[in-house]
Amino acid sequence: MRWVYCGLIALAVLIVLAFGFRAWMQHENAVALAITTPNGIDEARFVSLGGMDQWVEIKGENRDNPVLLFMHGGPGSSETPLISLFRPWEKYFTLVMWDQRCAGKTFERNGAESCKSLSIAGVAHDGEALADYLRHHLHKDKVIALGHSWGTMIGVRMVKERPDLFSAFVGTGQVVSIAEKEPVIYDRALACLRKAHMDDGVAAMKAIGRPPYKALADLVVERDWSERCDIPSERDLYSNMTPVVAFAPGWSLWDIRQFLQAPKYAGAATFDADASYDARTLGPDFALPMFIVNGALDNVTPTDLARPYFDSLRAPHKEFIVVPGAGHSAVLTGPDAFLTILRTRVRPLVDGGPASRPTAP
Repeated sequence: MRWVYCGLIALAVLIVLAFGFRAWMQHENAVALAITTPNGIDEARFVSLGGMDQWVEIKGENRDNPVLLFMHGGPGSSETPLISLFRPWEKYFTLVMWDQRCAGKTFERNGAESCKSLSIAGVAHDGEALADYLRHHLHKDKVIALGHSWGTMIGVRMVKERPDLFSAFVGTGQVVSIAEKEPVIYDRALACLRKAHMDDGVAAMKAIGRPPYKALADLVVERDWSERCDIPSERDLYSNMTPVVAFAPGWSLWDIRQFLQAPKYAGAATFDADASYDARTLGPDFALPMFIVNGALDNVTPTDLARPYFDSLRAPHKEFIVVPGAGHSAVLTGPDAFLTILRTRVRPLVDGGPASRPTAP
């Protein structure tokens, strides 16, 4: 019995040490990420959008810089806990991270029931309301819209419907047509699995059949196996991002649990509607500069499918930029390289001053 008590005491000590270490790391990160410049901004709060409280974080070293509104992927996959990846961006932009409906702290505040009303159109209208709020709150004429994956589905609609709110659109992991890309992903993944002699994967893929998928569970199976054929930076994305999320300042363990729960509710709510999504139905004409920045090795939104869509667009200015060696999450796996693109290609076209001059400390 004494050994049982000793074991319980040792376990309790380890738990206390683990919680203490996490608290210490969160404090150290908070200090490192703090905005200390005289004209800086560092805000985090719920903002009422579309009749729902939604979580918004705003950070930047100089309020005079252009505002960059980041639309996360998913649906339901908040990227706000990863804001530390973008700390260098805050020298050149006022960065806005937004937990959409059924994502992150917005999901935590409003619960799973709020996910039932999730739709592309609804989230896009929330984004338009947020952009209008940011214009007034930060005293700007327009903001830059940056969408990642699902965020491009939202962002393209936002800038199409309300070009008066936005100075440019940047899409990365650009979604064009779900119905067209899913069979391509399936065929390429199946070929890879066969070549690698992953018989379990081949069997699993054959069991779900070629798209269109009948249920979200089929898509999950495909993604699980196709990820094993992806480049290391994408294949290991979740494990690499785990410590970033675990030690994110302002995110409790309960926050992180809710952050991890949200995507399953969001995916279930939007599966049928997403299956018919096609950006081309919005038409080819856009009244603002359009940028598509895709990883050369994107296996989720293949770059060779995004290029014809880009070629069809008509805009005052447009650029298609391929990031060598990068995959679907180029914005997360190579944030410094992505910043260079934003500084040198996007910022010169929007208000806010010279593209290459950082804010003085």
